Amino acid sequence: MSESDSDASIEPPTVAISPDTGDTEIVSTSPPSALMDSLKREVDLFDKLYGEQRGFTETHGKEISRAERKREGYISTTLTYGEIRFDTFAELMDVLKTRHGAMKEDGGVFVDIGCGIGKPVFGAALLHKFDKIVGIEILEDLYKVCVETMQHWTREVKPVLGEERTQDMQFSFLNNDFLIADWSDADIVFMNSTCFNNSLMIDLSAKGKALAPGTIVVTTTRRMVGPAFDLVEELQMEESWGDATVYIQKRVER
Repeated sequence: MSESDSDASIEPPTVAISPDTGDTEIVSTSPPSALMDSLKREVDLFDKLYGEQRGFTETHGKEISRAERKREGYISTTLTYGEIRFDTFAELMDVLKTRHGAMKEDGGVFVDIGCGIGKPVFGAALLHKFDKIVGIEILEDLYKVCVETMQHWTREVKPVLGEERTQDMQFSFLNNDFLIADWSDADIVFMNSTCFNNSLMIDLSAKGKALAPGTIVVTTTRRMVGPAFDLVEELQMEESWGDATVYIQKRVER
């Protein structure tokens, strides 16, 4: 783990792989941290969006994804569903802020590549006052959940966060191929890329050259390739078959 001794208390996330479906979920096996103790309101609001009160279960997104892939005959493993948990995602965002200079001030653009039902998008919105937050998802049924969740955000979350915190925050959900969509204005790009293949990562890396120098790109298991991206940190994770990694990279001018 490429952490300093002073940061050793931050536990890395773990990726769990479903033995039945191959779907992935970033989970945390560490005890609650001081950071999470400070985010009790945000945890409660995230639960309002994705908890039992909306009829969601832990496998809600996976079930929607599997049903659409089966219905449409999609067989590509790159469409395998992956999902974050809010506590682990919050720890990751804190690492970006405290170690890599992200989110020091209000504003910026966050983009989730393959956003599923939108958990990283709304998680990012709860953790920082971004100007713009974008989720790109090619599966239509998952995209529809994102749009529905936006309604719950407006009704359940915005009044709690307050007008000053949310009035200038713009959300955008794109039902599109992320190799076609434009995400070149991002300041932070997140990809749950465990099931992306090498060819897709090469294509994403080529498209990522349009990002401005200094843009942070976070991937799981697979990293951006080529001289346009410098690796600034690896967070080691334990998976069901062994170790895996969260890669934090920065776009550089080469």
